[in-house]
Amino acid sequence: MFELTPIALHQDYLCRLLRTTIDIMRSDSGISLGGSRYGGSPDLPEGFEWPTHHLGLYRFLGQFNFAEIPQVNAGLPECGLLSLFVADDPDGESDLFWGDPGYIHAEFFTDITKLVPNVSPDSVARGSSCTITFRQTFDLPFDEYQVDEWSFHTDELCASYRDLRNALHHSEDYLLGYPSHCSLAYDPTPGAEWISLFTANSNDELDWSWHDGDKLMIFIEIERLKKHDFSNLRSDAG
Repeated sequence: MFELTPIALHQDYLCRLLRTTIDIMRSDSGISLGGSRYGGSPDLPEGFEWPTHHLGLYRFLGQFNFAEIPQVNAGLPECGLLSLFVADDPDGESDLFWGDPGYIHAEFFTDITKLVPNVSPDSVARGSSCTITFRQTFDLPFDEYQVDEWSFHTDELCASYRDLRNALHHSEDYLLGYPSHCSLAYDPTPGAEWISLFTANSNDELDWSWHDGDKLMIFIEIERLKKHDFSNLRSDAG
């Protein structure tokens, strides 16, 4: 029980740090038109031109149907489909960098009834595909770099805090919350006016690999999220 843990005396502090989060779980259910998924081919308007970056085609990362996501009053749309694309370089031979502006490209469609399956071009068609489901939970800062004042300065307190944060999640992939990573010694959030939109772990089946098998973190400006404007996302990996 939480009351018996070493960090129980810090309950008020922890409650102030809590952020609403939506865990993302992979599912074995079949792919459906307009449904939330990782990988494979996106659902796009008929005749939609595949997005490109300065070195070629974006790779489809996944799509989120907001009608399938728990409504948590965090600025997310209540409906519509968000498709995410990444300027992926599987060979690591180009100058593409996960922290560059434009590394992540997004398309938001308010009317999913006008979408049709769109097969990914061969050059960016890699990995498997799966449906995803969502579960509302809460998140705590991943480390001391994400808060102004850190209260856990002993190994025992840090371990207890880590156990608590892990217990809140059913998945390492999630929307909102705080960004998490494997190796960074700084807060990857671009600034005070930004929040975490999507955090995803590398995955062999999906052929996702960032920073040698670490995590991808995508951010959005708070004001743009309120307007459902996904045109200026930023990212980091680690």
